[in-house]
Amino acid sequence: MTATESMTPSPLATASAVLPSDGDVARTAFYLESQGASFFNWLHQPTGPCLNHGVLLCPPLGHEMVHSHRTLRHLANQLAAAGFTVLRLDYHGTGDSAGCDHDPQRIPTWLTNVRDAVAWLRQAGGCGNISLIGLRFGATLAALYSQEHAVENLVLWAPLVSGRRYVRELKALSQTSKVTANSSFPGLEAIAAVYTEETIAALSQIDLLRSTPQFSHGLILHSEMTPKDDALRNHLAQSGATVEQSWWPGYEAMMAEPHATVVPAQTLEHVVSWLQNKATPTLTEAGAPTFRRSFTCSPGVQESIHQLSETPDLFGIVTRPITDDSSKPWLVLLNAGSAHRVGPGQLHVYLTRSLASRGFPCLRLDLGGVGDSAADATQVENNAYADTAFRDVSLVCDYLKGLHPTRPIVLVGLCSGAYTAFQSAVQLPHPSLIESILLNPLTFFWEDGMSLTDAPTQHLRVWHFYRSRMFDLASWRRLLSGKTTLGIKGAARQILTKLLPKPKAATEQITPVRRATEYGHPAQPDLIGDLTRLAEANRKLALFTAESDPGHFLLMNQAGRKAKQMMRAGQLQCFTIPDADHIFSSDASRLALNQALAGYLLGKFGS
Repeated sequence: MTATESMTPSPLATASAVLPSDGDVARTAFYLESQGASFFNWLHQPTGPCLNHGVLLCPPLGHEMVHSHRTLRHLANQLAAAGFTVLRLDYHGTGDSAGCDHDPQRIPTWLTNVRDAVAWLRQAGGCGNISLIGLRFGATLAALYSQEHAVENLVLWAPLVSGRRYVRELKALSQTSKVTANSSFPGLEAIAAVYTEETIAALSQIDLLRSTPQFSHGLILHSEMTPKDDALRNHLAQSGATVEQSWWPGYEAMMAEPHATVVPAQTLEHVVSWLQNKATPTLTEAGAPTFRRSFTCSPGVQESIHQLSETPDLFGIVTRPITDDSSKPWLVLLNAGSAHRVGPGQLHVYLTRSLASRGFPCLRLDLGGVGDSAADATQVENNAYADTAFRDVSLVCDYLKGLHPTRPIVLVGLCSGAYTAFQSAVQLPHPSLIESILLNPLTFFWEDGMSLTDAPTQHLRVWHFYRSRMFDLASWRRLLSGKTTLGIKGAARQILTKLLPKPKAATEQITPVRRATEYGHPAQPDLIGDLTRLAEANRKLALFTAESDPGHFLLMNQAGRKAKQMMRAGQLQCFTIPDADHIFSSDASRLALNQALAGYLLGKFGS
């Protein structure tokens, strides 16, 4: 029995504006079949000779899957560049795979997905040796899988050792929601993910200290914030395997909100180096398997993989009715912040599959530098407000026009996606683009140099503060009784000062208006002018906002007269979704949004 431990007191990994691109790594998206249902995968391969060794990356669940997506993509690229054949998967009911949170037998199904992915690596990928790398619950699944199927190396990154403790963590997260919980639902909702009563019971039974994984070499990675605990390492080493354990910085930054994630470069380098040292050094040529690029995700609805552009790299998933109705437009869902195309809590997956079942072909898009659309030399990776987004939208419109020359296009965006959808409708001359649907926009203006801690986040925070004051009787009594120095006009002025864009200083140079052939952020705040240009282009606008979000308030206060004029002309419609938060994280609010969107679209384009 051999067990080794290393403490790594290295400094925190720093953010890198531009991370290494996919370089000489070949990436392929495809579907595999498991228990009669399809699950989504990315294959990362070296373009030259490769090791006879496959690596399966097992992601975490829920919001952690979305937050860690960027890091796991970079880890897969680095492993492939080192000669490994790497597969990263979306379990059934997660990411772009078939199914949903409410399906039964979650954990047995996920373990079967892992088994079938490993079988594919061995057979189609030609890999004689297999290693598993799992993050959080993915590490738990990797350990559980290796009880029945021996692997060469097992990397457990921040593993969830106790299912009971994980359930307590999920319950604590569910308490942080500002949306009213569904009291009739016997499971729980935690940050836009649903865990049924059955899933909670199954999770509670997991205890890795009672498991017996089969592997030759093991590596346990902890966050440097995690207290020292040797229980799992000592337990795994009882099998006679070599087990190393180390603490690394950067975990918390890696799991931050998608727009703020920092890839922990030191940790990835350590994992790649460790695996290189443990892997059997047998070289072979990379395999050339066939790939399945589409599947039927529900009766009458097909989902398919599309490389929308090679340069720049633009990737997306099309969900469309098998029986086509050319009278209905394309719905293009843009990234919400820097979350990849599935959206926060798979919101985009839910909406596109539901709307496709009603006859609307949909595209879930990764804009350049976000998700699985690799950044090019002109881009900063993970930029939620990249000015290249408008170029990307124009290229996507060209691609869709090539698929169906006469079908119109409607852009749909949440948060930063709403801004991109709005400015695209204002700027792009593409004849197929007829409308933009905005979900909870936080700003209508952006310029290079602003950050996500500026206007949008500030708007949301200030809006919540003043909205609470609007309905506080004590605040109104003080105002009306003259016990406040602000007065009514002063109070109104303070709210508007906080929420409206700040004017540029008199000495600051105003960027000239862009030429008609250029797309990018507007030169200056001009919502009235933007709405006028949108109306003159004969394009429509729809606004869907949660009660707790400031989008409608901002629109009416910055351009109320023009907005009302467009409403009277039928060019603008506004809707409010009750009891919803910014990302529609509860099941009830998602259903309400879906019904409102479907009702609006069917009313315009027919049932």
